[in-house]
Amino acid sequence: MLPIEKVQELVGYRFPPGSYKIEHWENYLLTEATAGHHSSSVYAHPSFLFHAPLAAVGLNYQEIFDLCGAESADAVRAGEYDWEIFRTLEEGVEYQAQGQILSVDRKEGKQAGTFDAVVFAIELSDSGGIAACATNTWLFLRTEPSAEETSS
Repeated sequence: MLPIEKVQELVGYRFPPGSYKIEHWENYLLTEATAGHHSSSVYAHPSFLFHAPLAAVGLNYQEIFDLCGAESADAVRAGEYDWEIFRTLEEGVEYQAQGQILSVDRKEGKQAGTFDAVVFAIELSDSGGIAACATNTWLFLRTEPSAEETSS
């Protein structure tokens, strides 16, 4: 099991700054996939906050898993998603992104066992300031090493 002190070193880790532009075709397909109503406006579907912030800082899911010491892709769970939308996201706007890991807590669950709750936030800004902030909590399940692993 990864020592909690090692995982807590991630607190304050800043993601590389980056940017993301929501294209019309992306918005159309995401709206279609979520059974939303297509309008003629340039407003983006709010569920872009699931993937646009990570994409904006140039990270994919596996890179976050690796950063947080995931034992496997199967040992990661979605915890909480907290979205603050200050202005509706729009197609064609180049959003600047910055974010960081806010906290890491080791917890024990009846079903999950030992896990680390990693909280990170990414802000999307445009010329008017912060448009949205996505704060995510991901759960990284931890297991004790087997007797074979500890003896080698």
